[in-house]
Parts: sequence; structure tokens; C-alpha cells
Amino acid sequence: MHKTVPKGIASDRPLWIYFGLAFGITWGMGGLALLTGEIRSGGPSPRVPLYYIAAFGPSIAGVAMAARDDGTAGVRRMFARLVPSRTSIPWYLAAIFGFPALNLIATRLLSPESFARIPEWDRLLLLLPITLVKDTGPLGEEFGWRGFALPRMLARQRPLAAALLLGVIWWAWHLPTFFISTFSQHELSIPLFFINVLALSVIMTWLYRQARGDLLLTILVHLAANYCGWIGIPFNIEVSVEVVCAALILICGGLRTPPEPGA
Repeated sequence: MHKTVPKGIASDRPLWIYFGLAFGITWGMGGLALLTGEIRSGGPSPRVPLYYIAAFGPSIAGVAMAARDDGTAGVRRMFARLVPSRTSIPWYLAAIFGFPALNLIATRLLSPESFARIPEWDRLLLLLPITLVKDTGPLGEEFGWRGFALPRMLARQRPLAAALLLGVIWWAWHLPTFFISTFSQHELSIPLFFINVLALSVIMTWLYRQARGDLLLTILVHLAANYCGWIGIPFNIEVSVEVVCAALILICGGLRTPPEPGA
């Protein structure tokens, strides 16, 4: 008598098609932008059509795959997860205010000279919506990584494995930007960024499960993490805060629950 077990992600063809599309759109359009000179190493930060298509590659692929799998109903269900939930309000506040506050406290304690260069409070508030408008990461990526990929991964493997695997893929997707001086990642350590995305992926996976798949929350967490860079939090301090938060989640068993059987 054979025991029925959940199918692993290796058998999830739509998931791997999604990853191929996300990388193909981003790296393909980004490469074309480099060839045509729309993105130039050492040039100004690009704000051109090819750049935006490349930056939104994960979200474009996520919406396209939701439509492929379930038609307009699948797309509607994805966008319905953007509707604010009353039960998620504490998580929204933690993401928008709590995470930056932890980073500010850590900077004050660990790097007073960096803290002295952080903008005044009124400027800090103004920079939050500016980050959402100018930074393509939250909207350009989350409809894919946490909108399409993560739910499928959680249905087929343990939460920690899903978080770490998605973190590695997320890191790999960013790799070309480290070699183009136009982008902010060019100034960052690749190994430190790897630790950053793994820790952030653990945090976001835990919050995603706590808020029952709230896509708006993952966008806000991504926004808050990028916002910390915009206001001048040193990257090593931001990573340290993320690692501590991720470690506490794991120590408390936040990602121990086994996966539900996948289709």
C-alpha cells in the first residue's frame, strides 16, 4: 500500500516556466537596453521603457502565469490579495513603521556618525511615498515572487525550504545589477546581499503565512526594506537587523509547519 505524499516543486511545471519568464524578461530586456545604450554603466539612473520592463519582469511574469493557469479569475484573485485586510493592520504597521524604527535604533547604537546624516523626521515621512514611486522593487517584483511563486512553493514543500529556495532565486535574479555601475547594487557586497535576501525571504514568508497570503503586506515589507537604504541606513546594519529578526522567527518555530498537500 503506497502512501500519498505532496508533489515536490520539481514537478511543478508552471512554477519553473514562471522563473524562466521572470529571468528572461528582466535579463533579456536589460541586455537589450545595454546594447542600445538606454542603460549605460556609469550613466544616470535609467528611466526608460526597456528599463521598466526589465525591472517589472517578475511581476509581469507572475500576472501572465496567473492568467495562463486560471484566466481572468486567476488575475482577479491575485489582485484581490491587495485589498487591505482589517486583521492584517498590525502587520502593515509593523512593516511600515516597526522595521524602519528597528533599523534607526540599530544605526543610533552601532553607527552614530551614520545616524547623524539621516534626514529630519518630516523628510523621513516624505521619503516613504517617494520610495514607492521611484523604487521599482516592491511593485515590480512582488506580484511574481510572493504573488505567484511563493503560494505554489508553500503547497509543495516546507516553509523554510520554500523561503530559502525563493531567496536564492531572488538573489540570482539581481546578479547582473552588481556589474553595472548605474545601479545601487553595484556598491554592495554580493555575499552580504545574499545573506540579506535569505533573511528577508524568511521574514516575508513568515509574515505572508501569518497574514494568510496578504500580497499587500509583502509589498509593504519590500518597500520598508528598500526605504531603509533610501534614508541612509548602512547596508550592513540593515542586514544585521534582518538576520536577527529571521533568527528569532526560526528559533520560535515560525516556519516549522509542514506544507499542505499540493495539487
